[in-house]
Amino acid sequence: MVPLIMASRFIWEVLALIIFGIWGFHQGKIIGAIGVPLVVAVIWAMLGSPNAPYKLQGFYGFILELVLFLLASYLLYSLGHTYFALIYCIVAIGITLLIRIMDI
Repeated sequence: MVPLIMASRFIWEVLALIIFGIWGFHQGKIIGAIGVPLVVAVIWAMLGSPNAPYKLQGFYGFILELVLFLLASYLLYSLGHTYFALIYCIVAIGITLLIRIMDI
């Protein structure tokens, strides 16, 4: 069960980077499509990933995860994909809460 949850989480993280890239492309073409997901990936690598050097623990880590996932959902909504944004938001929150409840 744990590998399935972690695989789902990884897929949702990759989808978030894709969403940030699509939104960045609509804002600044190639520079935005590369720059926005790169900045998000660096923030995640430094503060949120399991091997992060400055990993946020507890409540702050939970808030970082929610902010990144909810921001990706909002950007998807702002691109005009309302239903996909809602589905993404529900699944992202569900995965995040499941990981916190199971203490994975």
